[in-house]
Amino acid sequence: MEKSEISNFCLRNHLKGREFYLETMIDNSLSDKIFFGNTGLIEGIDHSDKKYWNEHHGSIIIMNKEGVITWKSLEIREDNGLVAEMVFSNFTHPEKEISLVSTEYKIKEIEIKEKIVLLKTNYNVMALIPRLISMYDVVEVETLDEALEHFDSKIFLSALVLTHMEKENDVANFLEKICKFFPVAMFVEPSSYSKSYLDNLGYKSHHDNYVENYFLDKIDLKFLTNIGRNIGTYRVEHYGGEAAFDIRVPWIVPKSWPHNVDYSELVHRKNYTFDRPVFEMSAFVLKGFNAPFFAPDVDLELIELQTIQPHAKAGALLFEGFRSANDLGKELYKTPLDRSKLLGGRTIHSAQVIEEADVYAEPQKQEILRNWYDLCKSEWLDLSVNELPRCIVGGSGFIFSDGAPVGGSEYLIPYLYTSMYQPIWSGLQKPHLKRHISGVAIVGFNHLYDNYYHFMAEALSAALLCYDILLEREFEKVTIITGKTNKFRREYFDIIFGKDKKVEIIELDRDEYITADNALYCGHLIGRSTPQPCLIAERVSLQERLLKAVGLFSVAPPTRLVYISRQDTGARPILNEAELIKCLQSFGFEIYVATGRSVSEQIEVFRTARLVVAGHGAGVSNMFFAQNDTILIELIQASYLNVGPLRLAQIAGVKYHSMLFFEDGENNGWYVDINRVKNVIKDFC
Repeated sequence: MEKSEISNFCLRNHLKGREFYLETMIDNSLSDKIFFGNTGLIEGIDHSDKKYWNEHHGSIIIMNKEGVITWKSLEIREDNGLVAEMVFSNFTHPEKEISLVSTEYKIKEIEIKEKIVLLKTNYNVMALIPRLISMYDVVEVETLDEALEHFDSKIFLSALVLTHMEKENDVANFLEKICKFFPVAMFVEPSSYSKSYLDNLGYKSHHDNYVENYFLDKIDLKFLTNIGRNIGTYRVEHYGGEAAFDIRVPWIVPKSWPHNVDYSELVHRKNYTFDRPVFEMSAFVLKGFNAPFFAPDVDLELIELQTIQPHAKAGALLFEGFRSANDLGKELYKTPLDRSKLLGGRTIHSAQVIEEADVYAEPQKQEILRNWYDLCKSEWLDLSVNELPRCIVGGSGFIFSDGAPVGGSEYLIPYLYTSMYQPIWSGLQKPHLKRHISGVAIVGFNHLYDNYYHFMAEALSAALLCYDILLEREFEKVTIITGKTNKFRREYFDIIFGKDKKVEIIELDRDEYITADNALYCGHLIGRSTPQPCLIAERVSLQERLLKAVGLFSVAPPTRLVYISRQDTGARPILNEAELIKCLQSFGFEIYVATGRSVSEQIEVFRTARLVVAGHGAGVSNMFFAQNDTILIELIQASYLNVGPLRLAQIAGVKYHSMLFFEDGENNGWYVDINRVKNVIKDFC
């Protein structure tokens, strides 16, 4: 091979920067390592009786004391798409096969781990990167001199060392000693990446509170790169650790706060969602020319900033490169201009707010009331379904099609987690057994599928809509991809699809992914479309299908008075609910707790209810099954305005009324004014 051919060969087969053992096939004896450098050519060979060159008379050769051996043929053996072994046969002596075995696989086989020397500090760096640490044999030392005694180690790790030094010369001298001794050095330091950004918001990292952080905000990629050039470092890599989306993070404190973390302040802090990545810690990896294979990004808790920043947009994080489903795949369905056929003559009642003039006397409450009126206005959402080619579907509901991230599929991620790796990247980075769906799949979940409302209103609704589209063409099997199921999700799927032998349900955990030839995706229903839920005409079909399946489509006129209790949830509890229940029982209300009840029973309760009173929550979603003209009075926490249950009630033909309550309590709880409820109930009973 010519030199350029060698480089291309190494690039095609993912050999750059990786190590292989030399192993003879006769006695399986293990020799020293061969390292393919960043150029793709063999580097760093040290063996007592063999020398290796990259080219000699146009060929790669191995020369030993007995003469020259020229590589004649090559066999590549892969494991999960990564070259694990390369076998070269010999011109003259074909029985003397030589095998290069990847160190990643050989190390596991012979149970040898590369050693990391860890300089101990008061920061538990091993807790930040547990997966990476588990791959190595860690030796902890107290001092730099002790670290330099470990001649057999090639990797050095420390945390909060550089920022604690008083002078720039001290930092430079320390780095020079480390990097001339260790081919790889990894320094975990407080992130300088977001300091000025937090300052502008009136916040800071708690590291600002420690006077010994002399070089806080000075240790960054530029600083280390400049020093690295002088000490033989050929690459400096930058990773972010412990990413956050918002200021409700314990390690972010107000600039005026003199101490570490005030948790009481955190609870009452008004949230702010960042528009760029914010990290507590940064990890800088300095590599020498003879550095071993070392990739911190295999740890899901480290995120390479160069990877995040340019490529996508997930919630509040600045990403680019997302493409719409319409650009990526063929549109199979769109809501018709005339929705009347979908509604089947059903009346959609406008939402009514029960006004009490004395309650809204204050300007602040009047403003909240106006906002609630605006949210309650009837707004329709038109749906479309696209068939996306060559998909990767992550367990968070995040989708790639044809190599591009699908816009909208990052739905609601920033409101759930403060770490980037959890919702998106873990499923795509973590090695899994390959799972592939041939033919057509349906994306039947999003990141909030474990919530009762979001599963029924979005995931199940999208799955059925896509399935009905497929019924218009012949197919042998369809696979519905969903998240991990529980009792109520399994029951819903069984009600809709249980009798259809052509349907297979596949569950994904949040850190898993699956590939599919083609996937049907209802972007506006499953993904982000509007800040608040809208009316969706296609849900009428879902409601009718569910009611017919459980035998409750045609029932007697409703008579029951039902209160949906929040005793079974810790989220936004009504703190004086016991008093409220006593009041409602005096009017003849049944007290219903939905948790643990079957889906069929919940449908029946709401199908036979004439008047329902409920505090806002997922349980009110069952108003979707109520009869036309059933009345719902929803009690609303004024600090948490959401119209999800309202939209489902409207599609069912329910007459919706709401009352706002302004007194909040501990643990996101709130209080209901019992006298106000009593006065309103009299008019409806």
